Amino acid sequence: MMTLKTYVLFLFLCFASIINAQNAPNKTDASGKKQGHWIKLDDNKKKIYEGDFVDDYPVGKFTYFYDIGIPWSVTLFSAKGKVAYTKMYDAGGKLSAEGKYIDQKKDSVWNFYNPDGKIISTDIYKMGVKNGNCKVFYPSGELAEEKMWKDGKLNGKVIKYFDNGQIKYTGQTINDKVEGKVTFYYANGIVQAEGLYLHDVKDGEWKFYKEDGKIKRTDTYRDGRDTHPEKRDINKDEIEKAKKQYENTETQDPFKDGVQQQPK
Repeated sequence: MMTLKTYVLFLFLCFASIINAQNAPNKTDASGKKQGHWIKLDDNKKKIYEGDFVDDYPVGKFTYFYDIGIPWSVTLFSAKGKVAYTKMYDAGGKLSAEGKYIDQKKDSVWNFYNPDGKIISTDIYKMGVKNGNCKVFYPSGELAEEKMWKDGKLNGKVIKYFDNGQIKYTGQTINDKVEGKVTFYYANGIVQAEGLYLHDVKDGEWKFYKEDGKIKRTDTYRDGRDTHPEKRDINKDEIEKAKKQYENTETQDPFKDGVQQQPK
């Protein structure tokens, strides 16, 4: 049977172990370089990160914490801290994003997830800027849109989809501006409207169709303005419906870019 003295000693050792774990070795060598296991705390003694150093470089697994004590990021460092494979979590502990950093800049493929664990976007980066075919998904998992990026700007084909997989919109972009022919579709695959864009505004002849494919009207635009709006045979409700339809073709980016800071 454990005596009171032994029990007190046991509690003391447990307490000392906890304190030691909270502070960690946090050692530096003769030249001031971090070595071994480190735990960094904020002014309120809450963990900021925990991981290992070799010659001042982070190596292996590092865990970063919310101020409530649960991880918001788990990173595997390699190449003297230059490369960092990262998984990010929400405050409920669910995966929200994962990808790679090189020199603290996003690189290669990054995936982003909703709280149900379903992917909501896939972006491709090169040294911190978007490059390549980036995708956004509906909550159901169906593809919502594809956009081509080059050096952080939209350049190339854009395709948007209804949640049934049918194409909603096709077009082209040059340096973040819509250029050339664009086509909008109904959910049944019939063309809804088609025309040209010049420097991000409608230009030239635009044709609008009914859901059965028959021509509804033809408008002519110059610098984004209808040259004969008085000829339109369309009421206010139809205008609002068309406006809402076009607005819904744009899927907002679900995440703003961030930089995973190297531990110091």
